[in-house]
Amino acid sequence: DIIREIYPAGSKLPPERDLAVKYDAGRFAVREAIAMLAQSGLVVTHPQSGTYVTDFRNNGSLETLVQILRIRRSIDRQTLESLLKFRFITETAAAGEAAGRITERDIEYLELNLEKKREHLADPEILAECDFDFHYTIISISGNIINRIVFQSFRPVYHFFTEFFYSIEGSAEASLKLNLKLLRALKLRNSDASKRAMGAILKSAEKRVYDAIKDGTHFTLRSR
Repeated sequence: DIIREIYPAGSKLPPERDLAVKYDAGRFAVREAIAMLAQSGLVVTHPQSGTYVTDFRNNGSLETLVQILRIRRSIDRQTLESLLKFRFITETAAAGEAAGRITERDIEYLELNLEKKREHLADPEILAECDFDFHYTIISISGNIINRIVFQSFRPVYHFFTEFFYSIEGSAEASLKLNLKLLRALKLRNSDASKRAMGAILKSAEKRVYDAIKDGTHFTLRSR
């Protein structure tokens, strides 16, 4: 209900006894739930005053954002732009690092990934799985543990976006072509070329998504 803005940012939650009645739960369960909400950055409790809903954009974590997107099933344009910018900065750097660390075994794994992608160009769900695995593998090769953890944490929402992307006509073929270009740069251990290739992948996907949603202020996630 907080995420659905039944309790908007800045509002005070009802007393525990009222929440227990509304949600048919015991007082202990309500108290534990409020503690979990506080840990996630969704509420803050002031002694002798009550529990207030916070603005997740200022107080939330990545986990909070994932939960909000999964429940609302939509994302505002500002958050989408922030997400895409984060991916561009993180993944272009990762591609450059990966070029200097990649092994023949890594290359073989990425080749098998793209072969599977080639065989399922008409299946957005499988393409989304291949897409995540391809990008996650490159981040893993780069050796940045924090980026790997953050990327893995965002996996549920990532699939929503990529399935939408691959449902756009021509996206699968264009994406495969750009992926192959990146793989060639990685094989050559060329850091600058790998960064440019990854940037081209992300910018191409960004343009296709924005063209598809046009001037909308929100992007609606598909059901899985």
